[in-house]
Amino acid sequence: MKDLVTRFNVLKNKTVEITDKYFPERQLVLRTDGDIKYLRASKRLQMSIASVVFSFISWSSYTTVTHFLHDSELLAKDQEILSVQVAYRSLLTEVNEYQNKFTNISNELEANHSMLVASIDKDVTKKEDKLISAAAARKEAQIARLHLNTQLHSIEESMQELASRNYSLKGDLSLKEMDLQTAIAERNTARLQKKRLEEKLQNLEVQMARLNHSQEDLIQRVTDQASNEIADIESILTTAGLDPDKMLTHLDEDTSASGGPFIAAVSKDGEDLNEVENTSLDHVDQHLSRWQGLQQIRQSLPLAQPLDYYYISSRFGKRRDPVNNRWAVHYGLDMAASKKSPIYVTAPGTVTFAGWKGNYGRFITIDHGNGIETRYGHLHKILVKKGDHVDFRTQIGLVGSTGRSTGAHLHYEVRVNGKNVDPYKFIKAGRNVFQG
Repeated sequence: MKDLVTRFNVLKNKTVEITDKYFPERQLVLRTDGDIKYLRASKRLQMSIASVVFSFISWSSYTTVTHFLHDSELLAKDQEILSVQVAYRSLLTEVNEYQNKFTNISNELEANHSMLVASIDKDVTKKEDKLISAAAARKEAQIARLHLNTQLHSIEESMQELASRNYSLKGDLSLKEMDLQTAIAERNTARLQKKRLEEKLQNLEVQMARLNHSQEDLIQRVTDQASNEIADIESILTTAGLDPDKMLTHLDEDTSASGGPFIAAVSKDGEDLNEVENTSLDHVDQHLSRWQGLQQIRQSLPLAQPLDYYYISSRFGKRRDPVNNRWAVHYGLDMAASKKSPIYVTAPGTVTFAGWKGNYGRFITIDHGNGIETRYGHLHKILVKKGDHVDFRTQIGLVGSTGRSTGAHLHYEVRVNGKNVDPYKFIKAGRNVFQG
């Protein structure tokens, strides 16, 4: 305690010494009109004035520095806002460019799709006509050959008769001279006709060989093209999770409505046409029939996307229910998008249902034929009615959140022969088709 008092006294004495040194008592002499006045400035007054001056200087310095720093921060903020605005405008420009590119690509894909279908149909029709013409020409050549063989046989019989007659007339040359000359002339004429017919027969055989070669070449080209196109379509069906043979079986059941007793067809000569049928024609006919069936199925496949802009919020199969969080089976694909976004049909078809459907809200079902249908749920608005025929990429509704739903999205289903399948496989297969 004593040490503390001692230190305090020392500090007090030093303070007094400093104040006495820098703030001694001063007197100010004021002279006015010959009068002299003295103004006393005490130590306390000087210290007060010095404190006020120091405080003013400190406040001025602080205010100046603060103002400068505040202006610097405002300038930095303005520059940052300006850069953000420039970046936002650039982003909007890029988005518009991507939208224009997507629109152009969609238009080109639709045009290419229509052109490809028309070209293939026209090409196949021409090739079938050529095959029919070649087969008809071959049958005519065969008939002509049979006719020439018959004539040759008849001529040979006539020559034999003439030879017999010639031998019988040798015993009476003088009486039968004229008959012999006539017989010789007829024989020579018959030989000449035989030679001409043999030449015609050889020419027909050459023509038939050429026709056979041309027909085989045409059959091979048609078969190769059909095989390639069959492989492409079967790859699409496999990617979509479908069995091409089962789909064709179902297609045959729907289109083979015919019957009656079996009566074998025969040619003019009595030959069974089933025995003389060209195996190459059978082979190409099988390929063309399979290609036509697969092409019919391909045209009814929903390979496009029902929305232009979306993200998948729930996939096909087992999932947690979004409302009660319990395990459930999801038979479709939930595609989240902005409310009122346009919904497009993914393949041509006929509207079989358009209205309210319980937990699905506003709901549309479209039949595409061949046992394939698509379903669209939770719509904000329906733009079609039952019985309407809709073309590829026709707008049928707007995205909404009607029914049992937690937000704006499209519930999209694909059904094949009454069974739900994963729609994403069709979308994936469609991407490969449209990119190719």
